[in-house]
Amino acid sequence: MTQLKTVETAVKFINKKTNNFKPEIALITGSGLAGSVPELKNKIVLKYSDIPGFLKSTVIGHSGNLIFGVYKGKKIAVMQGRFHYYEGHPIQALAIAVRVLGKLGVKTLLNSGAVGSLNAKLKPGALCVLKDHINFMGVNPLVNNWDAAFGPMFSDMSAAYTPALTKKALIVAKQNKIACGLGVYIAVSGPSFETPAEIQAFKKLGADVVGMSVAPESIVARQLGMQICGLAWVTNLASGISKKPLSHKETLAETKKIEGKFKKILEDLIPKI
Repeated sequence: MTQLKTVETAVKFINKKTNNFKPEIALITGSGLAGSVPELKNKIVLKYSDIPGFLKSTVIGHSGNLIFGVYKGKKIAVMQGRFHYYEGHPIQALAIAVRVLGKLGVKTLLNSGAVGSLNAKLKPGALCVLKDHINFMGVNPLVNNWDAAFGPMFSDMSAAYTPALTKKALIVAKQNKIACGLGVYIAVSGPSFETPAEIQAFKKLGADVVGMSVAPESIVARQLGMQICGLAWVTNLASGISKKPLSHKETLAETKKIEGKFKKILEDLIPKI
């Protein structure tokens, strides 16, 4: 039994509510970044809880809305809040939302998230544009979750984050004088923060930032053939590098400071896609 029926049911419901709106670009906003969404024309807001088959977001800072609208001529879908493996969702279920977006017409995914930094050059408030990721979650959303309607079983991940989009994001950040850099995201299952020993191990593996999301959605999006831009916002230095205990409260407080920067990035980047 595949997810195809679940996805088709959700798509049918959304098309009815949006009058068959066909988004070209999708944005996933991470913790506390809901207010960074550009002002959309003809905006339609659907609650996750109303969409058949959609999961419910339980994390503070994730609004739980699927938004549609137009920004500077681009048709946009926004996931205002995401789903996480640590919430207890089966890893395969994390594919549903991205597959729905793909069936609605999305070709480009802007996949954002809050992260801890392992790189001394990427301090809190900086943007890490992703060039790659390491899936260290121990699970993959494509396991026992294949249907030819979603792409090949063995999807290519050699260019998980589209180089042309990565370059555009870096240029936009620098034009807006926002501290930024290229980096590798390591995804862990959470929900506990990492130990100092784990962080040191991750540094040796080549990671620059660490988080509890992003990779599953990117894996699903690549199977669908989407172009992906990974935008990781540094909210804290990682465990053992930071001199103080880590908390989700701190993550939300720091993302509030970042919201304006991220909105500006999106406003300038989206028209260039």
